[in-house]
Amino acid sequence: MTQLSTLRQKANELNAEIYALYLSARHPEVRWYVPLLLAFVIGYAISPIDLVPDLVPVFGFLDDVVLVILGFSLAYQLVSKSILGQARLQAYEILSREGDSAPMAYRVIGYVWVLAASVVAIFFYKILFMAII
Repeated sequence: MTQLSTLRQKANELNAEIYALYLSARHPEVRWYVPLLLAFVIGYAISPIDLVPDLVPVFGFLDDVVLVILGFSLAYQLVSKSILGQARLQAYEILSREGDSAPMAYRVIGYVWVLAASVVAIFFYKILFMAII
């Protein structure tokens, strides 16, 4: 049980660090290219289009991991330590208060995917049956 609790603690720390980086990127003193870099890194991580397809063994996922780690480490270096420290405190405070907001976020993301799938299905339905008529 101690390994599971250690793993949970590390996951919570990683979650807080990512949220702190997000909060620090929104700080007015941070240069414009830091949020752009973070948006690119996160967009690449969740995008189905990769430099190396995920079907390629090992290297398919390795390019995702390497680019995300390099992007986050570069963003950490570009943000000043004082801003990052304040953001860390704010992130730990917010995440300790809002423990139950994650299921709501999952629901919203799920609804957006269902809506997108419905729009695509309607689009293909109209293409198929408009061509027949």
